[in-house]
Amino acid sequence: MDVQYTLDVEYSNDVLLAVLSDPDFVIRTFLPEKETKKEQENLYSVTMPGTLGKMRAIVRYINNSESITLIVNFQKPKGVGKMIIKPEDRKIMITGSASILTDPVLSFSMSRKMSKLKKEINEIIRLERIRRKI
Repeated sequence: MDVQYTLDVEYSNDVLLAVLSDPDFVIRTFLPEKETKKEQENLYSVTMPGTLGKMRAIVRYINNSESITLIVNFQKPKGVGKMIIKPEDRKIMITGSASILTDPVLSFSMSRKMSKLKKEINEIIRLERIRRKI
């Protein structure tokens, strides 16, 4: 499964990088997570919706100066996914791929999450900026 999304935003690249520097915020915002637990620095245990109930994954957050990468190791069913979030002036480019057979509920949840984000991303970022005083 390969997907690509573009989210139009009202913020510059510097503001987006500052907001996206928080792994908790990125995971909550860009993954269809139900529950997140920090295991180690930049390593999280995440529960997502699946066809046979909850899907568990270990998510590694990697932040370089230009993009954020989430590497998702699914525990059940086994597999690996990757999401690259690249902020640019006035937009966020999201590229995702997975090496597992796509779970229909997870695919549907991800699609719904991105549709919702397209409408609400500016407000989500605004509230996060207020919360973190950026």
